[in-house]
Amino acid sequence: MSRLVFSLPVGKQAGSTAYVRLDAAGAPAEHGTAQLSLLPRSTLAIGVWPAEHTTLLAVTLPPMPPARLQAALAGTLEDRLLGDISGQHFAAGPRGDGDGVGWVACCERSALARALADADEAWQSIDRVVPEPALLEPGWACLQRLDAARVRLLWRDAQGEAAWLHLDANETSAVCPQASRLLVEPGLEELARHWFGDAVELQACDRAQWLARAAACAWDMRQFELAPRAAAQRLWSGLREQAATPAWRRAGILLGLLGAVQLIGLNVYALQLRHQRTRLESQLQRTVQQALPGVPAILDPSLQMGRALNEARQRVGAPTGDGLEVLMGEAADVLGGTRPTGLEFAPGQLQLRLPAGRARAALDRCTAQGLTCSVDGNTLRLQSPG
Repeated sequence: MSRLVFSLPVGKQAGSTAYVRLDAAGAPAEHGTAQLSLLPRSTLAIGVWPAEHTTLLAVTLPPMPPARLQAALAGTLEDRLLGDISGQHFAAGPRGDGDGVGWVACCERSALARALADADEAWQSIDRVVPEPALLEPGWACLQRLDAARVRLLWRDAQGEAAWLHLDANETSAVCPQASRLLVEPGLEELARHWFGDAVELQACDRAQWLARAAACAWDMRQFELAPRAAAQRLWSGLREQAATPAWRRAGILLGLLGAVQLIGLNVYALQLRHQRTRLESQLQRTVQQALPGVPAILDPSLQMGRALNEARQRVGAPTGDGLEVLMGEAADVLGGTRPTGLEFAPGQLQLRLPAGRARAALDRCTAQGLTCSVDGNTLRLQSPG
């Protein structure tokens, strides 16, 4: 899985932004600067929010659900931030299972939301946003070059709170914080020793290595109202964008026309079937009326015709369709020589109690002969076809 880490532009900044692309093993595969819209694609995109627009503070909050966390962060930091906190976005630091909040990053909500929207419009969605001060461990500092005349000093104290300074690179002395380790951009080693002395451990860290640290950082400022959209929402949004292109729009119109033609054809076929059913029902009713001239009204042709046939058979002494004789004849065909231990008859239904294990075999023979049968334990039920 490839990962791209880049500095998030703030506001309507023009120019290029620094980036580094990491391969599946986490090693830098490509780095440089590019316009936001020209950044290489990747499986996972991580934005780094600049330290100059981030406040990283230490707090102590117990574990609580996300629904209450945002209000708790605002209430805790209200006296520690200048200005109106209603426009601030708060993001709790990484926590373990059951742990409370130890650090919080805050920034202007509208600025971060605009940066995310610009990246989404010009390039692709950002999966995670890491505050730049969080790239340092507590007690560490970082010295980087801004331009030919200025450098930036970023540090975190022992409690994890962060601060930064823009300094003149030609200053002979500077008030520097205490640090156990100093990350130094190549070319600034002599300035770092001049300012910090030899007691601080120096570690070379170019811009690509600096950004690559965000891939291993557990921070994510995309919380609360700035949380990433769900995967299904991102998929739906992508499909909508694709559907807006001329080629997909023409394909959609063609599919819509084909669907409309198919729907019209199905409705026409259903209408033909309804007309055919109505015609057959009318024909059946006329046939029954002709066969039963004494019946005042034909409401159910099949039922009334069956009853009339049974009455006619009874008058001439022939067995009726739901009579005992017919059902016993069908039972003789399916019992296969098995003697029933009990018998119950009702018009149209014959129940036979069979020895254990014989009912299922009789049911199989019923099915093979197309008879209407069912089994309940050792009882076989035969029903007349009418």
